[in-house]
Amino acid sequence: MEKKSFKFFCLCMSPALDATVRLPAAPKGEGEIFKDVAEDVNVGGKAVNVARWLALRGADAVCGGLLGEDNAVIFSREMAKYSIADRFARVPGATRRNEMLTWPGGSVKLNRPAFPQVRSLEGIDCLSGAADCGVAVVSGSLPPCCGKSFYADAVKRLKEMGLKVVLDASGEAMRLALDAGPDLIKPNAEECEALVGFVPETAAEFEKATDLLRAKAGHVIISDGGAGAWFDGRFTAAPKVEVVDTTAAGDTLLAEYCWRRFGEGLDDTDAARWAVAAGSAACTMPGGAPPTAYLVDALARAARPA
Repeated sequence: MEKKSFKFFCLCMSPALDATVRLPAAPKGEGEIFKDVAEDVNVGGKAVNVARWLALRGADAVCGGLLGEDNAVIFSREMAKYSIADRFARVPGATRRNEMLTWPGGSVKLNRPAFPQVRSLEGIDCLSGAADCGVAVVSGSLPPCCGKSFYADAVKRLKEMGLKVVLDASGEAMRLALDAGPDLIKPNAEECEALVGFVPETAAEFEKATDLLRAKAGHVIISDGGAGAWFDGRFTAAPKVEVVDTTAAGDTLLAEYCWRRFGEGLDDTDAARWAVAAGSAACTMPGGAPPTAYLVDALARAARPA
């Protein structure tokens, strides 16, 4: 069988329009009206964010999953802008809109359910664009039309197709998918509780969580918020930045890691350094917009493994 290149297939079952609404001051009570507000809207969804950053890094990226017909053109334009191959299946209705409300010193995020109008995936193959790829990034929440075992089935199918599978999910969907043996997973510290029974806080606990997860996954990244991330039990601190919006920060971290490891063949230590730099850089942008490569490069020089 011909060896496949590391072309990336990104599966996004819950894409979204990610809006950041910036308030001039913190809300004080019921009925308050803000007139002086600014808004940024970007095409998003975890795997869409991953695909976009991979494409910016020069990777050959394909995006699949579900899109609502009513506003699919917005997503199609975004895919075309970054030369991402669009293999989304179209379904009736609109793709959801999520909102991050920010103000000096605080924020709140509103995540809506994806595709509540879709009752079944019968006759829809969301993996059709993966056939000639080498790495699949499966990430994000699942809409109600997907059963909890959807990711487990997807990981199994993708591995049978010969792809390396990277999984970034949570809860029962993630727990069940671990039995399919993904090559790399990226839970955050809080998501570990559903997988290993506790939220790691100390170095010893992060190492223990990693060991437990590696019993089923080839490699484990556990993100620890603004502090940094643990890569197979080894911590890499994130460079400090002025945070504007954390939307897509974890996705950019994961995409950069995948690009550096699979696309460029860097070792884990160097890939980790670039990954946390990219995640930090993403926090400086509103609404999930990608950061500049220049900022990521500058921050990578400051990031060092512990």
